[in-house]
This record gives sequence, C-alpha cells and structure tokens, in this order.
Amino acid sequence: MNSGPIPASSSAPGPGTPPGLRAGMLWTVAGQGVYSAAQWLMVIVLARSGGASDVGLYSLGLALTAPLFLLLGLQLRAVQATDAQGHFEFRDYAALRLPSMALGLAVTAVLAWLYPHASGPVWWLGVAKALEGGSDVMYGLMQQRERLDWIAQSTLLRGLLGLALLALIYRLTGDLTLATLGLALAGLATLLLFDLPRGRRLAAGRWWTWPPSSALLRLALPLGVVIGLVSLGTNLPRLFVERQLGREALGIYAALSYVTVAGSVFVVALGTALTTRLSQVFARGDRAGFVRLTLALMAGAGGVGLLLVLLSAVAGAPLLALLYGPAYAEHARTFFWLTLAGVAGYLASSLGFAVTAARRFREQLPLFAVVTAVLVLACWWLIPRYGLLGAAAATLIGTLAQLLGSWLIVRQALSGLSPGESGSPDASGPTSSPDSLPGAS
Repeated sequence: MNSGPIPASSSAPGPGTPPGLRAGMLWTVAGQGVYSAAQWLMVIVLARSGGASDVGLYSLGLALTAPLFLLLGLQLRAVQATDAQGHFEFRDYAALRLPSMALGLAVTAVLAWLYPHASGPVWWLGVAKALEGGSDVMYGLMQQRERLDWIAQSTLLRGLLGLALLALIYRLTGDLTLATLGLALAGLATLLLFDLPRGRRLAAGRWWTWPPSSALLRLALPLGVVIGLVSLGTNLPRLFVERQLGREALGIYAALSYVTVAGSVFVVALGTALTTRLSQVFARGDRAGFVRLTLALMAGAGGVGLLLVLLSAVAGAPLLALLYGPAYAEHARTFFWLTLAGVAGYLASSLGFAVTAARRFREQLPLFAVVTAVLVLACWWLIPRYGLLGAAAATLIGTLAQLLGSWLIVRQALSGLSPGESGSPDASGPTSSPDSLPGAS
C-alpha cells in the first residue's frame, strides 16, 4: 500500500506535460469561472422564466443534497492531492468513493420522500451530485499529477452542458424535475466521455480493491464531516428561510447569494492551484514560504471581496434588477450584508486551504462543529425577527467564526515549524505509514 499511485503501463498513452503553476491557475480560473457562471445562469433562467418559487425549490434541493454528498465524499480529493509520500494508491480512493456515493443515493431517496413538494428536484440533484463524486475522485488523481488543465476542462464541460440541458428542458416544458434530470445527464456524459478516459491515462491497471482501506477511511472521515459541516453552514440559512419564510423567500435569498459565487471562483482557483505547493512547502518545514503563499492567497481573496462589497454599495439595486427583475432589487440591503459575509468567507476559505495543506485534519472537526452551532443560534434568533436581512447577518456571523478559528489552527500549525526543519508527523502528514496519519489512530 506504500507504492503510491499506480503507474501508467507502457502501452497506455502518456499523460503529457503538466502545465506550470501559472498556467494551471489560469486553467483553474477558466474552468471554475465558466462552471460558476453556468450555475448562476441556471438560477437566472429559473428566476426569469419560472419565478422565485422554482428558484426556491431548486435551492432547497441543493441545500439538502450538497452537504450530504460532501460529507460522504470525505474530501478524498484533498487527501489524495496532498499525499506527497504516496501512502495510498488510486484504487484505495476509488474503492472508498463508490460505496459512499451509493449510500448518498439511498439517503437522497429518503430526503425526496420527506420533502414531497420538492421530491423530483431533490432526487435528480442527488443523482447529479453522485456522478460529480465519481468525477471528483478522478480530479484528485489529476491534481496529484498537476493536470489542473484537465480538471478545468472537465469542470467547464459539465457546467456548460448542464446549463444547456437545464435551460432547454425548462423552457420547453416548464418542469423543474425534468430540468434537473438534465443536470444528471450532463454529469453522466462528463464522467464517461472525459474523466474516465483521462483517469486511465494517469493510472492504468486495477482500479478496485475490497474491502476499502480502513486507514484511509479513518484519515478522511474527519475531513468528510468537516466539509459536510462547511456546506451545511452555507445552506443552514436557506433551510431556516424555507421553513420560516416560505419557498418564494428562499428563492429570493438564494438568488442574492449566488452573486457572491462569482468572487469565490478566483479564491477556489488560486487555492486549488496552490494546495499541492503549500503541502510540499509545509512538509519540508519552510515556514517563511508557507506564510508567504498563504498571505498571497488571502490578499487576493480579500481584494476580490472588497471589490464586490463596493459594487453592492454603489450599484446593488440596479444590478439585482438587471439580473433577476425589479422584485429582487428591493432587497439591496440584504445583498450588501451578503457581500460582507462573502469577504469573510473568502478569507476563511483561503486559510482553509492552508489548514488542509498543513494536514491539520483533526482540528477542523471541532472548529466547524462550533461554527455550525454559532450559525444555528444566529439563524434561530435573527431570521424570525429580521427576515432575509437576518439570514444575511447570521451568515456573516458564521463566516467570522470560521475565519477566527481557521487562523488559530494555522497559527498553531506554524508554531511547530522553524526554517530548515521538517514538519512533525502530526503537523505535516504521514512520514512512515498510513497508521501514523492524523485521524488514523
């Protein structure tokens, strides 16, 4: 199990030359940018053609399925991309991902039964997420080999195809269930036609082992819980809004929230491009280099966030009217508070990449448990009293708690490093065997 990823056989076509860091980041920005724009345009299509009610149902489906599949995805891509010493083979990751996605589909069926008014969108969005999980395990392999261009091309393809199918089906039928079926078809086509063939170029041979690696499960499970809590934190205000203010209010709130996704594209792209480099710098004990890369990531994230806040302050109402219609422009104040939450979220995400690169896996679980508790209390207190503005304020409170906690973890991780020294096993990840990894005991 210590032999690293399965090498390509001599008869398999080679993976080619990976792009450099700058080119990889540009590819990632392009892929994530197009994908996020496509997700945003889906909301605009639903808002313009169907109204806030269907936007609310679509957002409810995402709010229920996204945390579930991120939890069960176990952040295997991040674990694989930072496994610089090759303790696990690709088949270990693939063998763990397949049953976890099957479990996700079973839970999705239960959620569809519990929410009969949204059962169709919930089910097909769950199927789309499961197929995306299949692509994601390929992305981990690609990222480990620094083929960020392939990840970007796949993400771009899935986004554009999903947008085309959803928009076409929805405009022809007006049926949201059929439109979300289009997203599942886009995920299936991308997995079969793009991701699997390129995965084979990087890892030939057997992709399956049974039973799945218990050491990998113990390592990744805390990360899965963490990312599930992160996604739950993003979606908790939406669930509270749907329960307390109704489906149409959720549609409005979700549409306003999607604007901040534009800024997150740059943050995710830069963080994805730097994750492997950050993990390598930390593993060799280069404290100054790690701090420099982390601060650069935070500076870029903060700059994008401040530009978005300025835009919302100067032209929030006209922008919302242009994108969604006059009814949404009435909520410009809520939009401004959401952009403030976006700035805090971008900075917290930047530190989150640093925390993962430092392989501080155990510390993330209590952090996000606390963040989730803070967010629940804020939603419970603010939304009934202040409506959508209260939901935005609760989101800001949650992201500030995440930012503070992430900073404390990074600070603690750096305290064990000094220039020229190797990171400790607990801080920098595996040094001998999978059983010595954080979370594997």
